[in-house]
Amino acid sequence: MALEGWGRDVQDRLKSSQVLIAGAGGLASAAALYLLAGGIGAIRLVDDSRVSLADLNHHLLFRERDLGKSKATVAAHRLKESNSFVAVESHVKELSEHNVFRLTTGCNVLIDASNNPEVGSLLNLVATREQIPLVHSWVGEITGHLTTLWPGRGPCLACALLETPAASPPTLLGPLPGIMGSLQALEVLRILGWMGPALLGRVLIFKGNQFKFTEKTIRSDPQCAVCSNCAF
Repeated sequence: MALEGWGRDVQDRLKSSQVLIAGAGGLASAAALYLLAGGIGAIRLVDDSRVSLADLNHHLLFRERDLGKSKATVAAHRLKESNSFVAVESHVKELSEHNVFRLTTGCNVLIDASNNPEVGSLLNLVATREQIPLVHSWVGEITGHLTTLWPGRGPCLACALLETPAASPPTLLGPLPGIMGSLQALEVLRILGWMGPALLGRVLIFKGNQFKFTEKTIRSDPQCAVCSNCAF
């Protein structure tokens, strides 16, 4: 890759890195494809849901013939077809307090592409204990947000107090997960490459009805029950 600051050492670092992606839907599809193209060495997908007809307008890796199949299994198969040199694992499981630390073992970055607040909270616990970055995104209808949480260096997800619905929205404009998932991949490449995180302490908000990006600042809460004991 002919990019200033992006040399052989950075590519080697990416090749030796592993990321966990919680979710195998629209956000995950875009993020995984660009990470794979960028030279990441290993991707671990975790999702227990199955492909439905409503998924097809915003899930880049799925086809009509995949209806009813495991999202994680299908996504892993398509990613391997795109680049056989990347190690892709699929885990058809629901992330829980009983398995989240095992499933995230060995990962350098965590990606929350689940659109599920409970999953985000579990990943936040791992990020806090292991002090590794969590790149979190959420999408709903025509709006999305994106931030990087890195307890010990900045706020955690509990500090951020992000407003998200209790469940995935019933409708979603197709390109939105692609936009936010691609930005997730860019942030992960920055973290593992040469730039470091761009969104530590910041939430990037995209409003599709206005076609406008805005942002807000988030700070660590010294009284946070989750991360207040992390050392900076």
